Parts: sequence; structure tokens; C-alpha cells
Amino acid sequence: MDKRSPRRNTLPIAVCAIASVIISAFIGTRFFFKKRQQNPSSGRNSENISPETDGSSTDPSSSSSDGTEMGREFEVFLSFRGTDIRKTFTDYLYHSLIDAGVCTFRDNEELHVGEEICPNLMNSIKQSKIGIPIFSADYASSKWCLMEVAEMVKCMKESKQLIMPIFLDITPDDVQHQTGTYANSFSQHEERFGQEKVQAWRDALKEVVELKGLELDKVANG
Repeated sequence: MDKRSPRRNTLPIAVCAIASVIISAFIGTRFFFKKRQQNPSSGRNSENISPETDGSSTDPSSSSSDGTEMGREFEVFLSFRGTDIRKTFTDYLYHSLIDAGVCTFRDNEELHVGEEICPNLMNSIKQSKIGIPIFSADYASSKWCLMEVAEMVKCMKESKQLIMPIFLDITPDDVQHQTGTYANSFSQHEERFGQEKVQAWRDALKEVVELKGLELDKVANG
């Protein structure tokens, strides 16, 4: 018998539960930003502050992105290691959010060129109201994922962006203490990028773990 079958059977249920939490948080953040934009003390209403309109995410067909529509505004940004989970958990979650009318961006690692995140991708992170890093066993091996998390933390501090980490096949302690595959990945990154840059990535992960996150196994098992 396939030992992975129990997880596969409970995956849609777990994703629905996680998507419900994210959608609830999204509704709260949308209300917060709308109220802040309409604050009379600003001297401008929401239409003058942001090109986004209230109906920007009501059409799921126009809200989807797979890293190919950079330049529009997104409400949720999914950061994940594609080789780990692209065809399973992330697909379920992504389409659940899209079906709920949440304008969601999921990164396509194949679009990355060079050593830095492209400006359009960086803007997609900055514009998002919720950043969702999906931590898996191989997440830290991707410098792109680490750059994205570091940018999310920066946005959280500067513009009150909400970060909701999800722990897939790894525990918060593994990410917090950066053991196992994370230890190996960071060691390799330090050889290539230097200790200062990698330390910033380490610190970003630790800050995210301190936030309230969702563990897939716990959600799936009730």
C-alpha cells in the first residue's frame, strides 16, 4: 500500500481549510487597506491612491497568474520551491484562491534570469496584501525563494503586509533552527553569496517562523 495515500486523500480537505483561513485574512486586510486609503486625513480617496479597484479580483479568469502577467496588481503572493510541490499542494491552493476571486500570483522559477529578482516580480511582492511562503524540505535551496521571503519581511515592516507561512513537509522548528536540508542549503549559499547576504536570509526565515503559521499535517489531521 502506498504510504503517501493518506496525505493525498486528505490534501484537498486540508487545502480547503487553509484556503478558508487565507481568504478570511484577505477580507480583513482588504477592509483595513480600504479604510486607510479613505482616511480623510490623507486628503485623497482610494481611487487616487491606488489603481486597484474594489472589483479587481471578482473575475477569476482575469485574476490568475503563473508568473506571466507581472505588471498587474496581485492580492496574494505564493512563494514556493516548484520542484517540491508545484503539481500538488500549490496547485490545489492556487486554484482554490482563484476560484474564490482572490487575485493570486505564483512564481515561475523558469522566468528568473541573473542573480537578482526582476523589478516586476519585486513589485508583485510589494503590491500583495498577503505573502505566503510555503516551506518545504527543499525550500531553502532556492535563492529566489529566500530573496522573496526577505522582501516579504521588508514589506511587513514598512507597509504592514501580512505574512502567513505554511509548513508542508517540514516543521517550524526545522525552519527556525535551520537544520537538516536547510543547514546544507545555507552552507552552500554562503560559499557562493557570502555570509552577510545569507545571514539576512537566515534572519528573514526566523522572523517569519515567529508569525502564526499553518502546518499541513496538523490541519489535515484536524
